[in-house]
Amino acid sequence: MADEKEKVQKVPQRSGGVYAGKALLVTITILVSVLFTSGIAYGVTNVVGGGPVVEGVFVNGVREFEIQAQQWVYTPAALKVDPGDRIRFVVTSQDIMHGFSINELGVNLALNPDVGIVREVEIPLDMPEGTYTMYCSIFCGIGHPYMKGIILIGEPSFEIGKVLPYAATVIMAGMFAIFVVIGGRKER
Repeated sequence: MADEKEKVQKVPQRSGGVYAGKALLVTITILVSVLFTSGIAYGVTNVVGGGPVVEGVFVNGVREFEIQAQQWVYTPAALKVDPGDRIRFVVTSQDIMHGFSINELGVNLALNPDVGIVREVEIPLDMPEGTYTMYCSIFCGIGHPYMKGIILIGEPSFEIGKVLPYAATVIMAGMFAIFVVIGGRKER
């Protein structure tokens, strides 16, 4: 009988600490991932068109905006107009050659340094209220992709574009958690 007891192999038992440790690791990783990607999403949404919204100055019935372009920003970077407004952009590059473009309004200007360009457009009455992008259309260096601003037309309501980066963060963290849980269920 003593020989039989010695031949019985002991099956290693998993302790609760292994699962608790893995759960803690997954929780911390998800928390760090969410905080990190949320910070990136917040930063990107504020880099593009950040700053106070400027409504321009009325000159002879035309809303006028004086905009300075320099590496890699527009000042001001956020403009507000109403549908039906006649607007005038007076745009000047402060350093090197830049572009100033708003696709929806048919604006695409080449800006030479220290030369003011004037462009007048009318916002169509039937143009949907919302946020539109103004951007540099001439390569101006490493920060070129971030040289953007916004033009608010009317009173935009809820816009999915403002929520999308945060929703993507939550989805990414959820997928990560699922993959970690699935990966932890390996057959041994």
